[in-house]
Amino acid sequence: MFASLLQTLESSFGTALSPAGDIAFWLGALMVLYVIAAPVARNLIEMQAADLGMEREWIMQCLACRRVTVVAGNTCEHCGRSLGIPWTVRLRNLFGNEGEARWVRGTRWVLTFAGVALFAAVTLFALISSGAWQPQTQIERLFVGLSLVAWAGLGWLLGRVFGIGTGGPIARVRDAVFALAVAAVLSATTAVAAAARPVPETVVARVTVQGQVAQFGGRSIPLVGHQLGFEYLQIDHDTAGFRRVVPLALLGAQRIELERGGVTGALTDHLWNNAQTYARRGLQVRRRVEQIPAYEAGIYEVILRGGEIEVRSYANPPA
Repeated sequence: MFASLLQTLESSFGTALSPAGDIAFWLGALMVLYVIAAPVARNLIEMQAADLGMEREWIMQCLACRRVTVVAGNTCEHCGRSLGIPWTVRLRNLFGNEGEARWVRGTRWVLTFAGVALFAAVTLFALISSGAWQPQTQIERLFVGLSLVAWAGLGWLLGRVFGIGTGGPIARVRDAVFALAVAAVLSATTAVAAAARPVPETVVARVTVQGQVAQFGGRSIPLVGHQLGFEYLQIDHDTAGFRRVVPLALLGAQRIELERGGVTGALTDHLWNNAQTYARRGLQVRRRVEQIPAYEAGIYEVILRGGEIEVRSYANPPA
């Protein structure tokens, strides 16, 4: 129902949404690129500075000797007396980049590069697997763009939460709360974008019916009671929300196997032969037969659409 509402909005306001969709999509793409490129550029600059021997340190004036000292601990480097730094300030300095040990700096660089690589890999996988890199409607383009904006924000916040030298504990808790809010927005925009995407259709079989005989692929199938059967394997996993339909055969007075391909055929045979084993793991494998009334002469198309079976009939071949 929600997908139908989005299709109605697309047909009514698709042209008007085009500029907003383009702006959101490219803004989101640029933000994702920035979240990937900025940490890498910062690390490379810091590595160049480290090679030159440049360091950043906390400094203060010692209250005892009145000389400026580098804060490397809690004592003055000149007179050796205590600097009187409160523990809260020392805790803050512990989480900062200034004065960090070289091994801490190296660890931060490695973790940053690893985090950026993981973020980029997940982004590419999500865009390619979902087809979001090429939106098919203006509403989908708009919400894919908003999803990219939210994803970039989430990646930036998670970098601040888990990164080294990105802030104290209070700031990390604050960023974690913001990250949860952005994750909720990301889930909502992704769901709308997925619902706005047209469901792909695959014509599994095109059958020509004349009287009590159906023609398919150069072969004739005598019908029984003007009924054409379509047999398929239905694979469901309720917990994961997964459904897959694999065409098997057309049925009449005789059976005609449909082409499945070597890998698909072997996989479906394995699933069916081990259906009980997979059922205990939550994966239901069933053989089903869809009966298609074929009382009128014409062309009947068996279509897979979003894991569901549909039948379309034409009195004459479609143009």
